[in-house]
Amino acid sequence: MKRRISLTLLVVRNPETGGRHETFSADGLRVVDHPRLGRHVITDRPIDAREVVAVWRGYEISETVAANLDRSERDQLLQVGIGRFLANDDDLRTVDYINHSCEPNCGFLDATTLVTMRRIEAGESITFDYAMSDSNSFISFDCACESTNCRGRLGRDDWRRPELQRRYAGWFAPHIEQLIRETSRFDGD
Repeated sequence: MKRRISLTLLVVRNPETGGRHETFSADGLRVVDHPRLGRHVITDRPIDAREVVAVWRGYEISETVAANLDRSERDQLLQVGIGRFLANDDDLRTVDYINHSCEPNCGFLDATTLVTMRRIEAGESITFDYAMSDSNSFISFDCACESTNCRGRLGRDDWRRPELQRRYAGWFAPHIEQLIRETSRFDGD
């Protein structure tokens, strides 16, 4: 069963930025340093299930352009479609430090909106599984989340794993849901 949320999101235009839409970060989120995880985001307050925690804004670039960026720049991109990425020339925001976990507490409402999958307590890290949004050619790294479901290594085809498709049903970004539907039709499921 899909978990969809009816939501009206008000995006405030900031006159100091020429009226551009701003990346949104829920109240109470902050970036902290961790010796093993590096910079990551925690919450200073409890967050209810299905609450919006992040909305990324920027401009789209192609996978070819993204692949030619320095790794540090590529690591900050959000995949928002097949071969499409959200880039931003602004300084990094709190939500840009949200890390991967193989046991995440957030999922996608749409291509750029991250919501909590369950209640999150104060002090917890805000995470999502990159398999929920990434299918690109340069997503490949050893995982450091150490969760009980840790896959050890992440790759571009993790969204194909049946256990992840079951666990994250309704929480994938739309382009990954599209890939899952297309693959299921092709496989005869």
